[in-house]
Amino acid sequence: MDKELDAEVFLFSTSIHDDYFLYPYDIWGSVAHCLGLAKACLLSDEEASCIISGLREVYSALREGKIDPSPFEDVHSLVEISLRERIGDLAGKLHTGRSRNDQVVLDERLYLREKIAECLQSILALEEALLRKAEEYQDFVMPGFTHLQPAQPVLFSYHLLTYFFMFQRDIARFKEALSRVNVSPLGAAALCGTSFPIDRSFVAEILAFPKVQEHAMDAVSDRDFILDVLHAFSTFALHLSRLGEEIVLWSTPFVSFLSIDDAFTTGSSIMPQKKNPDVAELLRGKTGEILSSWLSLAVTLKGLPLSYNRDLQQDKRPLFRAIQEGLAMASIAARLVDHIFPNSERMEEALKKGFLTATDLCEYLVTKGLPFRKAHELVGSIVRKLLKEGRTLRDLVPEDFGEWAHLYDARLKEVIDEKQSVNRKASFGSTNKKEVLRMCAEGFAFVAEERKNIEGLWKMWQKSFKDLVGE
Repeated sequence: MDKELDAEVFLFSTSIHDDYFLYPYDIWGSVAHCLGLAKACLLSDEEASCIISGLREVYSALREGKIDPSPFEDVHSLVEISLRERIGDLAGKLHTGRSRNDQVVLDERLYLREKIAECLQSILALEEALLRKAEEYQDFVMPGFTHLQPAQPVLFSYHLLTYFFMFQRDIARFKEALSRVNVSPLGAAALCGTSFPIDRSFVAEILAFPKVQEHAMDAVSDRDFILDVLHAFSTFALHLSRLGEEIVLWSTPFVSFLSIDDAFTTGSSIMPQKKNPDVAELLRGKTGEILSSWLSLAVTLKGLPLSYNRDLQQDKRPLFRAIQEGLAMASIAARLVDHIFPNSERMEEALKKGFLTATDLCEYLVTKGLPFRKAHELVGSIVRKLLKEGRTLRDLVPEDFGEWAHLYDARLKEVIDEKQSVNRKASFGSTNKKEVLRMCAEGFAFVAEERKNIEGLWKMWQKSFKDLVGE
């Protein structure tokens, strides 16, 4: 290059303000790479020891805020130049067999696997909050809805567990994303590997990666693993948004199925009577930002040729934004669930509207020998008659059945009872209380087991970091 970089170009192209906090991962990976160079006899033991000591000094200085990051282009130059200031030209040997192209994806993968584990822990806490609430209010019966219209009676606990199973799928998605994140790209170099005899598997092992990304050009071009994480966050946020919407809806005085603790609501600047469900609303509102992060990166990637292009620098801002918002949403959602309280009286009042046990009546008629379609037709005509006359199923008399009046008997009072309806459900996964308690018990066991698994990963990663960086 014949000229120094233009000052405005430098400001336009720098990423230090986005990637600065990746420095622990950059140093972690650099120590591992240094050990790999020593194993390949590209550094002497003394040189490797000096470089590692220097990297640890840089880490301590950065952690204590003793280095101003603003003059540097990116986190890699920050670490490399800071190392050179401490150990001199020997620092230049550290970049042997390595490129910023494989270095940056290594930093992102080290960072992301920890953030995925952190998110999994938060989702498990949210699931546990739902399970506790379901067990606490296991006897509350409410209307279940389709098309936001009264459909059939369900247990409040059963409705809550729907979200538990949504979040189960989110956990599966994050674990699948982790399996693709947890791969070492180091040694891919710029795009086609290196002529130096570096043992990539050795470096991966000391960084606690279970495997190496096989194809070097793919390793530096790949940002699918970030899209996977953003997709998992996006779907999780969609589920949180649905939960938030129902809490908003149910807490209105027109529905009043639940109340929200005052500590999780706000007032109005002008209307003193207001109690606004801001936390639940923000679960909806922040979802759009997370969805836009996935789209932002996808648009960046869609037209890129292989292998590395500077466009890829733009992967960090949407990723970091989504992770920040997603983790905050997961944490507050768990606390919000702990601070909502169902209103059984209002739920029972709502059970009396909408002919919620009409399907139970159909099923009862089927046991009397009527084909289901015929039973459906008969009950539909009965409901229309009752509506016209301002009556409910509780007001049924034999004459309402017309030519089928002989099917009317004393058991019908029990059949049309909403609370009895949930207990009669017999199929696996139904709203029957025994099924709900089974799901709760299995849910608690799942949460405990997953927590152990995540703690195992954390310990392994922390050991690798402490062994290499020395913290």
